[in-house]
This record gives sequence, C-alpha cells and structure tokens, in this order.
Amino acid sequence: MYRVGYVDEDGGQKSTFFNTLKDDFEVKLFDITEETDSESLVEAILASSLDVLVLDFLLDETGLVDFNADELIEKIQEVNKHYPLIILTSREVDALDQIPDANLINGKEEMLVNKIDIFKQKLNKIASNYKASIGNAQKELEHLEEKREEKGLEPNEEDRYVELNLYLDQTVAAKNHISRTFYSEDTNKKLDELIAKTEELINKIHNPQ
Repeated sequence: MYRVGYVDEDGGQKSTFFNTLKDDFEVKLFDITEETDSESLVEAILASSLDVLVLDFLLDETGLVDFNADELIEKIQEVNKHYPLIILTSREVDALDQIPDANLINGKEEMLVNKIDIFKQKLNKIASNYKASIGNAQKELEHLEEKREEKGLEPNEEDRYVELNLYLDQTVAAKNHISRTFYSEDTNKKLDELIAKTEELINKIHNPQ
C-alpha cells in the first residue's frame, strides 16, 4: 500500500480525501494553520517518506497562509526535482497560469467524484514509476561499482556513476555513498560543482532571506 500525502487548508476537503482513499492507500494529511510557513511545511513533507504527494492549489484562499502550491512545488523540486506529486484544484485556469508542468494539474471534483478509479490508478502509477526509477538506478549503480572494483571505469562511466549517486542522494536521501577516491580529477571537479549547487538550493530553503 503506497503512502500518499495531502496538503489542503480546507478541513472538509481533507476529510473527503482521506475517506475516499483510506481503503487503498496509507494517507498522510498535513495540517495548515496561521503559524504554518512554506519552509516548515516542505520540511515536514520531505521527512514523511511519501510515495506521492497531492496538493490543493489555492492554499491561501481562506487567509490562513500566504502561499500556494506553486511555491511548495518550487521548494520541493529545489531539493528533489524528481519528487512524485500531483495537483488537485477546482481553479484549473489559475493553476495553469502558475504551474509550468500542466501534466501535474487535475480537476478536484472530476478526480475525487467523477473519476475516482482513474485517480487511484494515477496515484498508483506515479508511485510505482518513482519506485521503479529508484530501483533501476540502484541496480545500475551496483553494476558500475562492481566494474569499478574489477577493472575501473571509463570517463563516461565515471560521469554516469556521479549522476546516479546524485539522483539517489536526492530521491532516497542516502548520505555519504559516493566514494570520491575512485573518481578522476575532472569528475571530482564536476561532482564538487554539482554538490555545491545542490547545497546552495537546500540552504535557501532552511535559511530564506
């Protein structure tokens, strides 16, 4: 059973979401109060080990908070650009104006009322694809590690090794699994640049100006 998170400022909508999906998914509801800020909410989301995240778009509609789903998505994707998520909204036109990826946007009433079975299938597909992508990356990385130990890697394979480590570092938050001593000087330089950029983005979330 996949773990699905839901972000909505409307308590009634959260109850509807929970009751609709509770038999097919493990549902995690995120509370939004006047004290909630986007940074702390993103931290809570990323710490919740979700398989897929569902967000209402207009979170500021009741005045509890001053941000919407587009800001949360931007902050989440700064940490993990592959994060599995979807938007449910009754304000699709507004969402399309603010969200670059139109494929993320779904009509709330259509999905939760008229096409609930399709919505459940979509959630399962997003979650399973995400897990499969991580699994495939882990297998490829294991293969490269075996080859590296046996006879070393070609420069393009070293680059792929770095890429896979960074991908897994984002998606599964696995720390310190990059063996830097096995990289060429050029690859180490690329890795330093990529890690510095990633750390800079993470710091923006934890230390907003």
